[in-house]
Amino acid sequence: MTSTLHSAGTTIEGPWDEVMALIGELHEYAHSLGYLRVHTDIRVGSRIDKEQTAKDKIDAVLRKL
Repeated sequence: MTSTLHSAGTTIEGPWDEVMALIGELHEYAHSLGYLRVHTDIRVGSRIDKEQTAKDKIDAVLRKL
């Protein structure tokens, strides 16, 4: 699993179950610190036709510039 911090949030890449479990663990951790309410917005994308990382997408845009 990899993560990349950027201006609009954090991109987390990895197997579905691992990523979703991580999000749950982060919520549990925040609650254990005393936060009463935790809100996460997620945008999910998946594909099965080829391997492609977030870095691959960025590189493709930079090549076109």
